[in-house]
Amino acid sequence: MITNKKFYIIAGPCSIDYQNLEDIYKISKIYVSSKKGKKKAIFGTRVVGLKSRTSYNPSGKGMGIDFEIYQNNLKKLLSGNFDFEVYESVKMAKKIIKDTNLLVATEVMDPFLQLSLMEKYLPKEKVLVWNPAVNQLGWPVKIMGEYCRKNHWYLGLKNPKWYGDEMLGQTTMEKTWIGLAHYTGMIDPGFDQYLFLIHRGVDVYSKGDYRNLPVHQAARRVKVSTGTKLLFDPSHIHGPKLRDSIVKATVEAAKMMIDEENYLYDGALIEVGRSKTDTEQHITIEELDSLCQQISEFRELVSPL
Repeated sequence: MITNKKFYIIAGPCSIDYQNLEDIYKISKIYVSSKKGKKKAIFGTRVVGLKSRTSYNPSGKGMGIDFEIYQNNLKKLLSGNFDFEVYESVKMAKKIIKDTNLLVATEVMDPFLQLSLMEKYLPKEKVLVWNPAVNQLGWPVKIMGEYCRKNHWYLGLKNPKWYGDEMLGQTTMEKTWIGLAHYTGMIDPGFDQYLFLIHRGVDVYSKGDYRNLPVHQAARRVKVSTGTKLLFDPSHIHGPKLRDSIVKATVEAAKMMIDEENYLYDGALIEVGRSKTDTEQHITIEELDSLCQQISEFRELVSPL
């Protein structure tokens, strides 16, 4: 008997702005059939206002809609002024939650300057935050875990971009990923339901056309070791060159098993619609609808709580 049939879909643009906000409302209206009739297919949406980029751009281009406000808030912090300005993405997230009941999910670069404002304006149970794949330090993740436990928010942990050598049946990527899970303080019963690993692939020489090579077996070992849920991130795995494979690959990932009783993936974090960043790896809203219909045939899609 399979025990984890539920599948969480979190879908939306790479970065939010006032031009693609309407896409989120369209995404929220995707339905699938269930034993009890039609139900909402999407559990949450991406509302990312500050982006982690490989190279810092002081002009703010490509850095997200919150960039200027973040810069101003940082200056206030350094001068001892804690009267921070509310980020545009937080205002959007508050309205999205009210209008659609979707969970809002976002990448966090600065736990103090971002989460303190999110905590002030966003409700319990309706937020998921995750670490950038380029930031694998335990202490920022610990701070994120403290906020998530306090507010009953969800926390996502992206795997490191590197893979590393395998020693004693474990790569350095797996060792780091497991270590981050322990930093969160959310492995223990009571908060483990709020913790998600996010598999976004690894940047290795042999990746071919993948943006980042999927390493499903390594993800499986980390999931089994930590006992946490696992999300599949097809956007950062397939990237622009394999964009047309994203729907099929996500459906296939939803079918993968750990053993006869457990699915490997508990959901997907996927980029959908229009965005000023990573545009070419987004699927369309129509493709997302098709993906939901296909997965709902064998998994139970989780509606907004």
